Amino acid sequence: MLARALVRRGPVYLIDADESNRRLSYMLGAVTPNTLMEYIGGRKELSANKEKIQGINLSELPDEFQGRSSEGITLISVGKIEEYGEGCACPFGTLSKLLLQRLTLASGEYVVVDAEAGIEHLGRGVEAGIDLVISVVDPTMESVSLARFVSDMITLLGKRHLILLNKTPPELEPRLRGLIEDESLTVSGVIGVDPVIFESSLGAGIIDSGEAQVKVNKFVDDFITPT
Repeated sequence: MLARALVRRGPVYLIDADESNRRLSYMLGAVTPNTLMEYIGGRKELSANKEKIQGINLSELPDEFQGRSSEGITLISVGKIEEYGEGCACPFGTLSKLLLQRLTLASGEYVVVDAEAGIEHLGRGVEAGIDLVISVVDPTMESVSLARFVSDMITLLGKRHLILLNKTPPELEPRLRGLIEDESLTVSGVIGVDPVIFESSLGAGIIDSGEAQVKVNKFVDDFITPT
């Protein structure tokens, strides 16, 4: 939904940096692209082939490494766990970090990074090459605690940090806002429980949304400055 909101302004690259994610291309209605790990020759070639992503322009990647949706969003996949016992996901984090620090964007282009849930990407230093971190907070105390931790880390980096409440029914919103404010944090937007998303999530194709997309569009208009 964030990519859909931004593509109203200009070209959007959605970078799938979650090695566990399996269906993002289906949700977009795009062809599943080959991964950037394959582009540089695989895990074992990561150190030797770092120069392949030096100052990379995503639009210049071969077509098989780009999945394009009908909405104009381009999907780029960093890498996936494909085999039992193949090793940890650390090389994917390293590749994500290098990519985000070195890529070149044209005026008006946006990059949205879908990182794995939690804070492992912070430990890998993936955020070093980004401008803004959005914490998507579900109505749980664990999610609130993680938002506090992320805020501390992002502040140390000198980056912007926004909080977006997710799947929050109206009756829980005041309580969840209060928990966020108790952590000296500010809520920038709220997405309620959108039955359209839940229903379409059980299908095999494009994710649809109703009121939630309207809320995300407003969030983007209010808090993300045009490039």
